[in-house]
Amino acid sequence: MAKTRRERVRAETTIEIKEVALQQMAQQGAASLSLRSIAREMGMSAPALYRYFPDRDALVTALIVDAYNSLADSLEAANDGQDVGNYNGRFRAVAQAYRNWALAHPAEYALIYGTPIPGYIAPRDETVMPAARTNLVIGFILNEAAQAGKLTIPDAYFHASPDLQAVLDELAAMIPEEDVLSAGVLLTIYIFSRLHGLVWGELDEHFAPKIADSGELFEIEISEICDRLKL
Repeated sequence: MAKTRRERVRAETTIEIKEVALQQMAQQGAASLSLRSIAREMGMSAPALYRYFPDRDALVTALIVDAYNSLADSLEAANDGQDVGNYNGRFRAVAQAYRNWALAHPAEYALIYGTPIPGYIAPRDETVMPAARTNLVIGFILNEAAQAGKLTIPDAYFHASPDLQAVLDELAAMIPEEDVLSAGVLLTIYIFSRLHGLVWGELDEHFAPKIADSGELFEIEISEICDRLKL
């Protein structure tokens, strides 16, 4: 069913609010986000903007969900572009898509993986599943490769403490349509943390000049991961 004019205007205004918010975050940081300043820039009254987002936290949550989904969409597209049995190619394509998305969307990346916004608590019922999509893309590749005998999970990942093992088993059980190894869940967490460390270090300029800019360091590390896992 076609949208009414009012619905189209509302959708367009919502998009504009988000765009202005992202611009402000890129320029001033996420902590400085203000609905009143957004309304001022858009030529709206604050009460009018509150009809779209009742408070700052609602807008932040919407931006977080959008960012997680956009990142996951990019990773899924990269994965889908490779032959299903080419686990090495799939992993490399997804890893590169992760870095490419972060470089193209630094404000959004900082919003979901950077410094927490003071006073903001993300509602788990709205953000957990979008956040999990990125790890699921990576995890499925690693798990499928392991099941096919095309990846070797290091022995240490099979010897977690009872407390940690219980958490890993719970996470693995949350994906009933897949035969997920709990050791693979732990490996996925490690791989993601390594990717994040490389990308965040580059974006936040934690590396010496010209060390990470070309992407060569990232490629070297991805190759090392593949070699270590015999992927």
